[in-house]
Amino acid sequence: MPRTYEAPMPMEWVNIYTWLGLQYASQFKNKEQLSAMTEIAPSELSEYEMGLLNNLRRWIYDKRRSALKNILKSSKNSESIRLPIYQKDLFE
Repeated sequence: MPRTYEAPMPMEWVNIYTWLGLQYASQFKNKEQLSAMTEIAPSELSEYEMGLLNNLRRWIYDKRRSALKNILKSSKNSESIRLPIYQKDLFE
């Protein structure tokens, strides 16, 4: 959503954005919101737009995995620093 405030989006991304909104509205919203979304959103995406959406999904997945790896890596480093202190207390 913040990207939409910076500059106009290309038509492909507008179609993807509104199509995703339609998918959300069909699952979780009431009939008024669904009827409003069906008026503006495409019923299906082109192959090119589906490719862009799949690339976005992969990018989000990769970013989530790398963030989780960094969190786990930093927690391992902090445990390795604390562990000798606790071991020293245990064996004295």
